[in-house]
Amino acid sequence: MNLFKTTAIVSSLLMLSACNSSSDIKVDKTVANLSAKEQSQINHYVDGHNANHQQVDTQAGFEFNNNSPLYTALDSLYALSTQSKVTIQDINPGITNGLTKALKPGAFAQLPTKGSQTSLTFNPSRAITLSATGAPTVDQNEWHCYGSTPMTIDVDNQGMTINGSLTEYEYQGGCSASNKQIISYNFKNAHLNSNFIFDAGSVDDLLTHKTLAGNQLLLTSIENSIAQTFGKAWLAQWQAGASSSSNDFLKLVNGRIQYQNVPSSMVDYRTLDNAKLLAGTVFGGQPGNGAVASAKWCRIVNIPKGLDLDSQKVQTMIAVNCARSVKRYCEGHDASFPAGMQAATSPVAWSDDVYNLAMDNTKLQQSHNQQGHFEIHGQVQNAFTITPQGADPFTGTLKAVYGYTDVKNADTTSPYFNNAGANSFTGHAGHCQNEMASWATKTGLSFIKLTNNQVTGIDFLTQNFSK
Repeated sequence: MNLFKTTAIVSSLLMLSACNSSSDIKVDKTVANLSAKEQSQINHYVDGHNANHQQVDTQAGFEFNNNSPLYTALDSLYALSTQSKVTIQDINPGITNGLTKALKPGAFAQLPTKGSQTSLTFNPSRAITLSATGAPTVDQNEWHCYGSTPMTIDVDNQGMTINGSLTEYEYQGGCSASNKQIISYNFKNAHLNSNFIFDAGSVDDLLTHKTLAGNQLLLTSIENSIAQTFGKAWLAQWQAGASSSSNDFLKLVNGRIQYQNVPSSMVDYRTLDNAKLLAGTVFGGQPGNGAVASAKWCRIVNIPKGLDLDSQKVQTMIAVNCARSVKRYCEGHDASFPAGMQAATSPVAWSDDVYNLAMDNTKLQQSHNQQGHFEIHGQVQNAFTITPQGADPFTGTLKAVYGYTDVKNADTTSPYFNNAGANSFTGHAGHCQNEMASWATKTGLSFIKLTNNQVTGIDFLTQNFSK
């Protein structure tokens, strides 16, 4: 992470600390039964497949991301096996032509039925340049240090078969086998098919002493996308749910990764009743009845990624009810928010009324271009904004409420366990207590969509809670 981004995150954290003061948030911890109006609202959502309901857009999977050391190494092997004009010996980084990034979806289909075999041995003291066009480049991010045993690569229109061991070392003012290792794999008749699945042979990771999953390329790509879209802490939840998946879990379709066979440990959003999800009742129980929110809230996939309100309602409900499904330690903030373990509690329902009240504060945050509680309406409130500090807007409310930055404390045996992102509402002092408040039965999270640093997302967020 560069200094600019680090500074932005630290600034955000300081502003979050300032936003929960005893003077602006009044926490009424009296537990109340559901009011007639609230019960009516829940019934409206449960039964409310009405003309105003819009189908949220889950979009067609995640774009295939080729930014991983494994992918780059395979791309180098593919390029040297199919490009005759450049060899390992021909490349002098920054001066001569390098290798073209060529291993893209559909690449194998362009090859003849009868393929060719190439023998390669990489010298760990020599850099390989791999760029989009293969043109000379001084960008050292495109310089790779590979060392290998003698390798053979067979390519045809069905894929690529690899034998031999390949190691990538960090470029540290030059290439050397004494540099830190990035990856080290032993390929044993490993066949990568046109769907980017290893469907024969094996690939052993010599650093972790484990065998790669057949769909490792797709797994790595979608994990990067989930961390970016929903946050690193949500990625940890996703990985826990995906731990029992098989090689047919994911598929590559038109350059995008989609779920093919969702394991029983996960829940496909598209199978859920959206109205019941907004009511907090989709996994049984209901707000305020004492039953703890189901852990299934943390295992939903195909989550809507749109920046529209309907999609963000879904993200908010998933984030806050996942948080409430397990006990967690919340750090203290002033006398109003004492530190301590917060018990798991019942889910909350989405409330348009609470959302509208929260929006008053969101608009005032934008007009002041700063974080703050400018209009609370007597409700408990979390507020957040990062763009005034120069950071990119959020990719969604799930990231803001739960997933933002690394997991705070993933050790379930620790008295300070809190598996949410350290800079998310659920991971932050004061905000955390609000997300876990046992008396809360309704929430609404308002936001303003904007573009900052050429990135479009949501910011100037306010989340209110009420009984």
